[in-house]
Amino acid sequence: MAFSQQTASTTGPTRGEVLAAILMGGLGVTQVVAMPLLATLIAGAFHVEGAGSGLVGLANLLGTAVGSLFVTVWLKRLPFRLTAILSVLLACTAQLGVAFMPGFNEAVLMEALAGVGAGVLLALSAAIVGASANPDRGFAFILTLQAVIAVIVLLAIPALGGASSFLLVATFLAGVQALLIPVSFALGQNPMLAPLQNAYEQNASTFHPAILLKAAAYFTFSAAVGVLWVFSGILGSMAGLADGSIGQALAVGNIAAIAGSLLAAIITSRFGRIGPVLAVCLTLALSVVLLNAQMGIVRFYAASSLFLFAWGGGLPLLMGIVAEVDPTERVTSLLPVLAFAGMGVGPALVGLVPAAYGLFQQVSATTIGLVLLAFLLFVITHLRWSLPVQSRSTE
Repeated sequence: MAFSQQTASTTGPTRGEVLAAILMGGLGVTQVVAMPLLATLIAGAFHVEGAGSGLVGLANLLGTAVGSLFVTVWLKRLPFRLTAILSVLLACTAQLGVAFMPGFNEAVLMEALAGVGAGVLLALSAAIVGASANPDRGFAFILTLQAVIAVIVLLAIPALGGASSFLLVATFLAGVQALLIPVSFALGQNPMLAPLQNAYEQNASTFHPAILLKAAAYFTFSAAVGVLWVFSGILGSMAGLADGSIGQALAVGNIAAIAGSLLAAIITSRFGRIGPVLAVCLTLALSVVLLNAQMGIVRFYAASSLFLFAWGGGLPLLMGIVAEVDPTERVTSLLPVLAFAGMGVGPALVGLVPAAYGLFQQVSATTIGLVLLAFLLFVITHLRWSLPVQSRSTE
């Protein structure tokens, strides 16, 4: 039994709250998308070399996970407006605090605290959008905004200077996230307070196989994307392409990612679920097939654009699929962390393919295997468990 339209409209998030949540999801990821450059800057500022810089990214990711878990556990009891404001202040203050730490270990700790603040923002964003009338569209707009923020941040950080001017970089990143303070005032105390117990929510708990397996499909798809994100530049270099050309191709690919997210916002669920999921999986698989040792720059441009297009369109699609069967929004609030975790696990799986086949074949086999597993998980779950979809507010 689904929510009645009247009940949904009184308990679901309003349009203003959904817009605020989209902005939180887009700007809250600022530290994460900056990490490829930020980790190097922080390590350089404290004269740490080699693998030590990886501790910065790990600390931030672990903090993000902790923040998201906090929201998942206390979702129904949190005052959303106050929680969002405090989380923005924590993220900004901790990011600025990195520049004033006396040592590298203290800086890593501050980066973890910045991650906690960002994790809370991302989880709140996912939960609110997941409870909205059209979660597919909301998630697509979040991914679009994240791609735009990534381009801005990655262009701005080099322009702001090196490790000697880290405070300027930290101020810029904190300033971007500080924009969420006025945005947070659009939130109510909790858009999902007091959900009436009904047959749907009672029968479709957080641990229903449909929810967990569709979340697993999302995680697996993220892992496949992570493989290409990490190895595409390496494979381009192995094919003899110039670093500048590789960077330009990936920048163009980010435009394709934005296009993919916007397309997902347009189509939402009007073409069913299996067809669009199959399309993004095939696109991702095609992109990795194009990567080989003899490829030229045009072929690399095509491969990069295809996989980033699939990334931009596939993640919001799969997020919406999870949200529509998750009545409590608890699993939905964890989706941002599942994406980051999947992108971290995926590249590690490449080493399981025998090295004798060569890196191109290792990457190809891993990516295609993960894409196939993600699609099978989704299709089996979609056909086996057909949960009624809760009606959502059209406010």
